[in-house]
Amino acid sequence: MIESITKAFNSYSKTPFLFVWGSLMYLMLLIAFFFAGLGLVLAYFIALSVFGKELDLQSLATMSIFGVIAFAFVFFSNGLNAALAKAYRSAIWKEKTSLTKFYTYALDKAPEMFGIMLLRDLLWLLLAGPGIAIYMLFLKDVAIMDILTGMYVLTVTFVLHMLFTPAFISAGALGTSFFGSMKHAFEFLRRRHIFFITIYALYAVVWFMNFIPFVQFITLFFAYPVLYAAMVVMFEESLKTDKIADKEDDEE
Repeated sequence: MIESITKAFNSYSKTPFLFVWGSLMYLMLLIAFFFAGLGLVLAYFIALSVFGKELDLQSLATMSIFGVIAFAFVFFSNGLNAALAKAYRSAIWKEKTSLTKFYTYALDKAPEMFGIMLLRDLLWLLLAGPGIAIYMLFLKDVAIMDILTGMYVLTVTFVLHMLFTPAFISAGALGTSFFGSMKHAFEFLRRRHIFFITIYALYAVVWFMNFIPFVQFITLFFAYPVLYAAMVVMFEESLKTDKIADKEDDEE
């Protein structure tokens, strides 16, 4: 773990702009996609006014429009996550990533990343959903149960996000397919789970700090790129080790 963080930090120290540029491209395109969604919502409102229709938030048409826009935003946001992982990996090797390349890669990898997210969130519903339902139906007025339920949901969320992060890294940084990403993630966690839990805990803390005003500038452009790049380094080195081990086994 220390070696991965050290390698990522050394790469950042030598070429910090490449990491910062990756974060900037991600933020710029994320904001662009967000305002594009708002533009579509505004266009819908204008269309309603032109045809003399009143806005009904509970109508099928309105919910469908909002649903499609939300789906498109989440879909392309997942692609941006893949492009960010790829940009950080390129930065480790001192390779530049243009805005056009970043955008093209985001569109190309959005399906795989979205599929991994859907699988993760489906498992979250299966594991956290029953606990939330039991709390809402039977335990809402029981003392301390709100805290215990919250801790359970938070634990499930943390564990599932941790387990699926290697798959996101594989699909994004290395460009593997959906099934290839899941396979590589399983092999990685089987061999490096202890080290990964530690580095992911640090990553989770930094991720939450991204939402703290002023502190977020340090995390977004320094701590977050370094820790994410460290996870990429750990994952890729583990993958190379596995391939060498498999090759030696085949020779024997």
